[in-house]
Amino acid sequence: MFHASLFRVFTSFILLGLAFVPHTHAHYDSSVWLPPESEPFVPVTDAHRAAWDRVVEDCLPLNTRAALSARCMTSLGEYFPNEPLWSYNYVFVYDNRYGWQPLYHDECSQRRWYTPADFLDPNIPYWRDIFDDQIEQRQELFLRVVNDSACQELTGILPKKQGMHDDLAEQCAAREMYQYAAYLSACFDATQRLTLLQTIAAKPDSEGRALNLFELSFHKLDENVADEALRAAAKRYMEKSYLHASWVASHCHEHGLVLRPEVTTPAYTSPSGQSFDSYTTTDEKIPWRGLKGMQASELRTSTHEFIMKLAMKSGDDWAIRGGSLGRTIVGDLGEELMQRYPLLIHRTLGDSNVYGGGFGVDFTNEERARHRAKAYLLLVEAAGEEFARREYNPETFAKQIQYIEDGGLLKAPLTRAELQEKHRERLRQQHSDKELQEVEGD
Repeated sequence: MFHASLFRVFTSFILLGLAFVPHTHAHYDSSVWLPPESEPFVPVTDAHRAAWDRVVEDCLPLNTRAALSARCMTSLGEYFPNEPLWSYNYVFVYDNRYGWQPLYHDECSQRRWYTPADFLDPNIPYWRDIFDDQIEQRQELFLRVVNDSACQELTGILPKKQGMHDDLAEQCAAREMYQYAAYLSACFDATQRLTLLQTIAAKPDSEGRALNLFELSFHKLDENVADEALRAAAKRYMEKSYLHASWVASHCHEHGLVLRPEVTTPAYTSPSGQSFDSYTTTDEKIPWRGLKGMQASELRTSTHEFIMKLAMKSGDDWAIRGGSLGRTIVGDLGEELMQRYPLLIHRTLGDSNVYGGGFGVDFTNEERARHRAKAYLLLVEAAGEEFARREYNPETFAKQIQYIEDGGLLKAPLTRAELQEKHRERLRQQHSDKELQEVEGD
């Protein structure tokens, strides 16, 4: 049995030490006991370790059926502000049948998966940049920006202004809009996570107690993981995720949200039979618990997508590196995006998940492999071969590497004009197919 102080040192080591587990080795195989955690990938200072030790002292053991103590919240407020924002994009729970599974997210357009390559540039956002003493002022600034006609021209399905517009970064408050978008995304993540983790997920056990999802994951870990150190590390990961969600949610409930004015959602009935009236936003602040179901989701999404696109098209570095890079925004931002962020874009286009970003529609497997090869070579140039091999296995695309080294050309993402033409062609084809069906039916 550990002495209390040794136990704190041990849990601090295994939890913070998870930061150095290579991301590419993590997967859902139940034989791998450590969750595919979103690692910080930044050096951990002695002061930061000490802050975590205080969290362990003040917040554990964790009771998910009771509010966290004031002392615990104080310790969380000393620890989490100095954690990288991009390290908490998913929360995993353990299932003995499927292993580690991510909780469902009603996602905003934020990137979710990060690797060490994203941290080669140390200019990254921390949680102190999102939950600072400027949230109220940022919400007021958002209301000014959202009504600025020049900023509005950057957004929309068919924005009037194409490409990046650094000249509007100050007028459209690009950095502050990214920070507010990250606030909205984090708040909805946290409230969803807490709701899911606290939901009863199993029938009453032999003692008559029904377990919530968090407790059930702990129970399954006890049943299936014999290695004490690995089991402890997995539980600390879950505890840290729960504490982070609780800390974020506390700030969200304190500051509320301001949404894009004059956006209306229709009335609807939830699956449980509860009815919600149509709702039109104003410039007034709304408490987080003030909206339900689809109202919260649709209004939040409308606001978030507006300001994220605005921040990205204004050229904000954090927004571009932290936003979801789908084919529409990549096509809209144009060649300038590739010139400024070649490694990021080649990694995005080469994503082996053919559905990632929607680029599987435009690229063959061979073309995507060539982009992975280019990304690998850029990583070797930037950080060395050993680092690059932690991201990619070059043996799987040796032919494509040779193609790049021989001067082979890479297929570029479709431009906005090309995407629009493809859309028009698809509509023409659908119209033609409908006419054909009507003729055949006569």
